[in-house]
Amino acid sequence: MDFGTTPAAAVAEPPAFHSPVPGSTMTATSTSTATEAYLRTLDTPAPAPVHAAEPMPRPVPTAAGPLAPDTDTSAPGAPVEFTCREERLDISTEWHVLGTARLRKYVTTEQVERRVPVVRERVRVERVRVSDAERASLTEEEIAEAVEEVTVREERPVVRKYLAPIERVRLVVERYTEEELVRDELRRENVEIHDTTASATPAPSPTNGSMPLAPEGAHSTTLRPMV
Repeated sequence: MDFGTTPAAAVAEPPAFHSPVPGSTMTATSTSTATEAYLRTLDTPAPAPVHAAEPMPRPVPTAAGPLAPDTDTSAPGAPVEFTCREERLDISTEWHVLGTARLRKYVTTEQVERRVPVVRERVRVERVRVSDAERASLTEEEIAEAVEEVTVREERPVVRKYLAPIERVRLVVERYTEEELVRDELRRENVEIHDTTASATPAPSPTNGSMPLAPEGAHSTTLRPMV
């Protein structure tokens, strides 16, 4: 397109001259008037060049009023997404030293009593009548003093000590299991959807496992990741 000259559409072609047709009302005055209009058109300066219109920026939604109409009919862009994460507990056990246990042997002393039977000897006086035969022999003896004695004995307890094993004591380490309660705080990432579209816009049905949109009239929805 040549912007230095008058566009072909803007220049009026001079009317062709035709001979008067019998019965026509066209006169010489009308022909002169068309010629003058054609000359004035050629003397008129050329209009300014017309440039292609730049695309208008899309309106930004504000809380002051309704959104301006959007004339962009291009396909929607790629979907945006978040990867939600959460903390989980990984519980394990480890060994710690609680202390030591000792097995010590010590000696105690106690008083004991036992009843032990013992035998003792004692003297008893017995008087026996002398027989006739003994009387004849004893009569001939002289009267004199005499002393006789006997030995008296007894048993006495004799105490001796000896060692005797009674039991064996062991120190054995054993294990047992019990439950212990563990408390902690876990963090989780959540997603909120803030939908500012008109309530009259129908929500599309979920396809390919996508999440459905918020119901009509809802403005925010909290999504929690599936466990």
